Amino acid sequence: MRVLATAPGKLVIAGEYAVLEGAPALVLAIDRQARVTLEDTGGSDYEITAPGLGIDAAHGQLDAAGRIAWPALDAAASAPLRLVGAILETLGAEDRPPPFRASLDTRAFHAGGDGRPKLGLGSSAALTVALASAIRALDRRAAPSIDTLLAAHRRAQGGHGSGLDVAASLAGGLLLYRLHDGQPRIASATWPHGLEWCCVWSGRPASTGHFLQRLAAWRAQAPARHAAAMRELDDCATAAAGAASAAALLEAVSACAQALDRLGAASGLDIFSPEHRAVAALAARLGVVYKTCGAGGGDIGIALATDTARLQAFRQAASAAGFPVLDLHPAAAGVQVH
Repeated sequence: MRVLATAPGKLVIAGEYAVLEGAPALVLAIDRQARVTLEDTGGSDYEITAPGLGIDAAHGQLDAAGRIAWPALDAAASAPLRLVGAILETLGAEDRPPPFRASLDTRAFHAGGDGRPKLGLGSSAALTVALASAIRALDRRAAPSIDTLLAAHRRAQGGHGSGLDVAASLAGGLLLYRLHDGQPRIASATWPHGLEWCCVWSGRPASTGHFLQRLAAWRAQAPARHAAAMRELDDCATAAAGAASAAALLEAVSACAQALDRLGAASGLDIFSPEHRAVAALAARLGVVYKTCGAGGGDIGIALATDTARLQAFRQAASAAGFPVLDLHPAAAGVQVH
């Protein structure tokens, strides 16, 4: 039996950081896809090939306790397989997956293709959703739940993450995402008519995990200032979630950008890096709203406008300044399994 699964990446329109405190987040699935191909082998182990991770035919086994081992690889060589291992261990806690041969392709999430820096578009979440869904399909079992997918992804991320990227990869489209008592709440949303957007890569990769660790340290040192910053982010994310028009969403996203900038200044986090500031200055000069996307500062920024000519002028100015404008589009569908 052979299974093919794909899952899209994501852009965070509003709600970074504050979503971890219970604020709503507006997240859009985009058409960069993680692709997984599985074949049952009748063997005794899991064979993984993943060009985007630098892995060629690695063999893994689940032991009696449900822990993954890669016998032929040392710790450094097996590190890129941490996510794969977390998925196998999480699914194995419910029912041990049958042996398979897997080809994992996340090269669409790299700038300019394989071997280039990874873009902050949710590749690990997309791979989690695609691979876990493919494994369940290969075993002719029901698709994994959002709770199972979140558990697998967080297992690989050291317990961190809101799960909004996993939700986008699972469901597709534009979503409102919120944590209620730690449990995900997902609802579909509608993009305002007449609002156009494009994305720019800052050229500097960003680490969500690193930023979240530093934010947690700042929270412990300055709890009152942290709480005030989260309230401000919650307010603008709530406004974005409830925006019923293009003008209202533009205003809310602009407020989110300013709140993120103030959070960075207060915490010492480089949320608006020098590269993002340069792009933001171009956007401001051309009458376009601009913000970073994603926790970790985000190496991606989104520009929004209701005026097509202004957005086109921004595209040209950003490209001329050396900031690549990415060819991204909404992904209406989430994970697909064949």
